[in-house]
Amino acid sequence: MSEEALDDVLIEDNHGFKEEIEYAGFWIRVGAAIIDTFVFIPIIIIGFYNLFSVKSIFLLFILTLCQNLYKPLMEWRYGATLGKMACNIKVVNQDMKPISIDQSFGRFIPWVISAVITLISSTNMYLSSNFQYLDSFSKLSEFSQDGSSINTISTVYSFLFLIMVCCVAFDSRKRGLHDMIAKTFCIKINK
Repeated sequence: MSEEALDDVLIEDNHGFKEEIEYAGFWIRVGAAIIDTFVFIPIIIIGFYNLFSVKSIFLLFILTLCQNLYKPLMEWRYGATLGKMACNIKVVNQDMKPISIDQSFGRFIPWVISAVITLISSTNMYLSSNFQYLDSFSKLSEFSQDGSSINTISTVYSFLFLIMVCCVAFDSRKRGLHDMIAKTFCIKINK
């Protein structure tokens, strides 16, 4: 379907009626992301326990993998994460059909880059000889202020990531750069 034709797309619902597509905007998607954060509370708790007590780099990798498979696999399999489901948002392709697994991972690229930067930083921290003495948030703060180049890269990428995601607020079809890359849309589901 051409880009121009998407402005006039109508969806036929299960009763034979047609309705106009409503794209999910910035704030409702932020709300969905906040709900998704609550999904990760058990992983966050285990992560902090690992950071201050267990100190297992293997567990760090497992937790990172779990966090980073959630969004693309949920959007591929169900068309939405739990947060998007709660906000009645669905991720669709240009034909307003379910997205492919390639599209789900394609739209996740900005998060993958962020996860890789964070994992490199965390791995460096876990491999440091002083890491065994890390047992409080204040020591963690001191430890992370080492001035390494990965911290600078992380700061620069965080700014770029914010710009990529904020495209949602300025695009007529409410697409972030990740949506444009994967040729996907987030639409509101009217029940």
